[in-house]
Amino acid sequence: MTPFIRDLGKDPHDRHQATKLLANWHTAAVAELPGPPLPFHPAAALWGAMMTARAAAMICFRQIDKPSIELLLGGRDLPDPETPAAHFSADLCLRHWAGLARMARSLSEDDPLVLAMHAFTGQVPLSSIGLELPLPLEHPIFLHSGLRQLLAERAMDRSDQAALAHPLVAATLRTKLGAYTATLGRALPSPVPLLS
Repeated sequence: MTPFIRDLGKDPHDRHQATKLLANWHTAAVAELPGPPLPFHPAAALWGAMMTARAAAMICFRQIDKPSIELLLGGRDLPDPETPAAHFSADLCLRHWAGLARMARSLSEDDPLVLAMHAFTGQVPLSSIGLELPLPLEHPIFLHSGLRQLLAERAMDRSDQAALAHPLVAATLRTKLGAYTATLGRALPSPVPLLS
């Protein structure tokens, strides 16, 4: 295994500097997030940065074998996965995950890295938008109105049909588009009629 990948984040000074940088990014990002403010979650932000760095490094070092890929992308879960704040903080870097996964796929469709990156998104659905992967019907990110809107806007921007088919995503976009739904929301599925 490449030492660069194995030793990412081991140095306390590097972790401290990374946390400060991520906190600054959070301050800027949370100012644009609608809904109740979400606090910075340092452990989740560092975890997201670490996973993003590992994936990027593995795209460059393609000789890494499947057990090493699984070791580097598995085994550590998102801290406090039930809290919207953790998902938002992790997404400071993981928002680039879909782009990285597409880069990996363009090099080799059946690469174990591609499969591992797709499997990883089960932990972070907010960061999977753009990969056309199904979203869970229920998830903590949907409990926060701002994260729901962020996910919906990202799905629209990236034309992610799988995400746009999610009932909460579609409903959020219909509310946001209002009178323009008929023209701008053509990709949205028809609303499910309510049972009386």
